[in-house]
Parts: sequence; structure tokens; C-alpha cells
Amino acid sequence: MTGMPPYFWLYEAAFLLQAPALLLFLAYAIRARRAFSLAATGLLSASLALHLLFTALSALVAGRLPLASGFEALSLWGLALTGLVVWVEARHQLGLLGVFLTPLSLLTLLMGFRFVHAAAQPIPGLQDLRLLVHVSLAMAAYALFTGAAGVAGAYLVQERQLKARRSAGLFYQLPSLQELEGLLARLTLAGVAALAAGLLAGFAWRLSYDGSLGLDDPKVGFSLGIGALYSLGLWLRRRGAISGRRLAWLALAVFVVLFLGYYLVNLYLGGHGFLKPGGGR
Repeated sequence: MTGMPPYFWLYEAAFLLQAPALLLFLAYAIRARRAFSLAATGLLSASLALHLLFTALSALVAGRLPLASGFEALSLWGLALTGLVVWVEARHQLGLLGVFLTPLSLLTLLMGFRFVHAAAQPIPGLQDLRLLVHVSLAMAAYALFTGAAGVAGAYLVQERQLKARRSAGLFYQLPSLQELEGLLARLTLAGVAALAAGLLAGFAWRLSYDGSLGLDDPKVGFSLGIGALYSLGLWLRRRGAISGRRLAWLALAVFVVLFLGYYLVNLYLGGHGFLKPGGGR
């Protein structure tokens, strides 16, 4: 999009609602009143609803799914992540995990503003189901990896509290280390599966487009590298070579690579190489 549509306020409102939600989660961390976490989850749910409406209107106006620009992709990432945070809180009622997950969804939406004026790229075959599945699953995978990073942060804080033998305090109602590690592993595994399926769909589409897999494409190489790093962590955990704190630090380190790498690849390398002038067939 080269200009902001009249309904862009929905995205801005979705972003702004997450700030007080984060403050309420922090208030719950300081004083564990269930009303704080319920109110925070309610604000995130309202943010999710506004973001869904913004995405639906964007699709209706464009006559396609809004996936053709850096902003649109980031918007989908933020939408999926907000949905993940709401789901985790509604299902597990962990309260304090919102302290770690909400800043990440807020940051993802904030990063979207950096690309808001970027023009949508003329992606050939955008209506192709394989391409739509590719982009949607890739953004879902990034959301799951972001959630895993939030859980990893919670694990490290909980471990530090337990080592200090504090039975009460700022993070005293976090789940057990075993629960946190299990949730971290499940989110990572789901992210790897979504990314793998998305890549396969992308390869299938690319073969029909120009007869290649596009392995020399910057974004393809980046995605394969990220998937390999997360898969390595899961494999090492299964082998018993890594667990607990080391697994959490690995999840955080790979997420930093993912977050910064996504930004740099799109901003400085132009994203998919075949979309550049003279690229592709």
C-alpha cells in the first residue's frame, strides 16, 4: 500500500490497545489479582477483533488476501501472534506469561509501521492456493516462534526465582519449569511444522512459476536456516543433550536472529529475489 486506507485506524487502534494490556499484565505480576489478567486478556481480544476486521477490509478492498507487501506480511504475523497470546491466556490462564508474550506482539505490530508505505509487490499468481498457504503458514510459524521466545523468557525468570528460593514475589505464579519447557518445545515443534509445510507449498508454487526451487533466494535461504536452527534445538533436546536453561537461551538467540533477520532481509535485500526487477523468469 502506498497510502493509508481510511480504515487504517483499525490497525492503529489494535496496536494502541496492546499497550494498556501489557500494563495490566505487569500490574498482575506485581499484585496477583485475577481481574488484572482478565482485563488484559479482554483488551488483547479487542485488539485481535479490530485487527481481524482491518485484515478482512484490506482483503475486500484489494480483492485478494493482504499478503503482497512487507507491511501486509508483518500485519499477518502480528495478527497470528496476538491470537496466540489470547489463546494461551484463555486456555491456560497463566496470567504472567502475558508479561513476556504481549511485548512481542506489540513489537511486531510496531515493526509493521516501518513498512506501511511500501508498495504492494506485483506477485504473480497471488490467487494460487499454494502461494497463499505458503505465506500464511510462514507467518503462523513466525508467530509460534515468537511465542516460544516469550515462554523461554518466562522459563529463565522462573528458574532464577527458584534458585533464589523465593516462594513469593514478582513472578511467583509462573508455571513450573517442566510445564514451561514443555510449552516451549510444543510451540517450537508447531512452528517448525508450519514453516516446513509453508516451504513445501512455496516450492510447489515456484516450480510451476519458473521451474526452480529458488534456493538462491534470500528469503528462502533465511527460512531454511531458521528452520534448521530450531530443528537442531529440538533434536538436541530429544537426544538429552540440551534442556532447561540452555534450550531457553537457544530459543531466545534464534528468535533474535529471526526477528532482526526478517527485518534486514526485507529492508536491505528486497525480500524474494524473483520479485525484484529483472528477477525470476
